[in-house]
Amino acid sequence: MKHIYYFTYYNISAPSIRYRAIYVLEKLRAEYNYTYDFVYPSYKPKEIFNFLRVFFSILIFRKKNSTIVFQKIYTRRIYATALKILLHFHPENTIYDIDDAEYENYPPHTINHFLANSSSVSVGSHTLLNYAGQFNQNVTILTSPVVAHSQFKSGRNDVFTIGWIGFYNAHQHNLRKLFFPALKNVNFPIRLVLLGVTKPEHMVEIKGYFSSNSNVILEIPEDIDWQDELSIYKRIKQFDIGISPLLNTEINRAKSAFKLKQYLSCGVPVLASNIGENSIFLKDGINGYFCKNAAEYLEKILLVRDMTDASYSEMQKHALDTVSSFSIKTYCYALMNLLPKSEFHPTNLYPTPRIE
Repeated sequence: MKHIYYFTYYNISAPSIRYRAIYVLEKLRAEYNYTYDFVYPSYKPKEIFNFLRVFFSILIFRKKNSTIVFQKIYTRRIYATALKILLHFHPENTIYDIDDAEYENYPPHTINHFLANSSSVSVGSHTLLNYAGQFNQNVTILTSPVVAHSQFKSGRNDVFTIGWIGFYNAHQHNLRKLFFPALKNVNFPIRLVLLGVTKPEHMVEIKGYFSSNSNVILEIPEDIDWQDELSIYKRIKQFDIGISPLLNTEINRAKSAFKLKQYLSCGVPVLASNIGENSIFLKDGINGYFCKNAAEYLEKILLVRDMTDASYSEMQKHALDTVSSFSIKTYCYALMNLLPKSEFHPTNLYPTPRIE
């Protein structure tokens, strides 16, 4: 029996849960004959019953050769405490999965407990690899995957379009410090599309920032269904370049370069900070450019805008060439390599994607 008990954290619409759990589990079931129980905390009776059912089924009669995954458990509340009990009685074939530096945002006691006591750890970045390695010797990088889709960019827009996707509330300092000032010096029409600005006060602030730049056409969509993957990638493929500016902080170094992967998966070249996992997937001058500050962002914007169609198409091709390194298929093979050895896992068919 190939079975996974998957316990995740609070927001099941979050990218980490969708891309590292829900979509992966669905593919494992559809293509590799795995079964799974998926559990997350909730006050709804149905979800409470599901938690109790799975919790006691493991304690009383855990399925042979099964794997328990704890994803981003970081609180000290009832749910996390119950999972600590589960880990105490069933530490074998357990994985703690984390793809953000939650130890920077929350007291690290619970995170460190799961890191130290799980039989293995999967992380989304080299920075997390270094952190987790202090507590566990069996740590593997599983870079966060992008779902398969067919939304590919065909050519540049008549009005040069720059796009950004993410949670603006967490990235406003990155954008305001490293990128927004670059557009203050642009003297030609340019469209700036920001996907992920949710607070009205932030929309007002951004519009005020560019109020004296009539050549900057702002698009800040409010009607985004984040779980409609097709609609998200349809928006991204309209970008001429995608941007991923990051200040050099522990939280940013620990990120899995997810937005950069989303751009590349659509064949959109990227301008990004040479921070954390960005440096793994962006090849300077090949599928995009590294930029250290606003002056370099402006320089590279002009470079991409003025390059020939042939050069731009070549950069698009190289962007798409990177997709296999962060596909759902690659993630599934890498995860199966962490599962019990008595199960089928295709070690010789596809390498675990440790990208150095």
